[in-house]
Amino acid sequence: MAVKTALELLAEKEGKTSLEMALNNYSMWYDANQALALNKEYTITNGQNSQRKITRADAKEVKDNLDYWENKVAEAQGSSTLAPKISTIFTAGIPSA
Repeated sequence: MAVKTALELLAEKEGKTSLEMALNNYSMWYDANQALALNKEYTITNGQNSQRKITRADAKEVKDNLDYWENKVAEAQGSSTLAPKISTIFTAGIPSA
């Protein structure tokens, strides 16, 4: 049995697909990025009477979240924007000098 990611478990709880959840989060950070590009503040609401204002000082966080959620969207579609991991393989024996 495959282990589910936190995103998959949350999506099931919300009655959505992982792709829908990832797209919703990507969209929120995209909108924040667009507002910052116009030198405006952006307010993020978590749906539980909690809000956070995003300003240009938060630009790096916005970019990092855009990158993160872009990768999650790609993963939900069966691909990834991250480079493949490279593993070092050791063979048996020690080379002679």
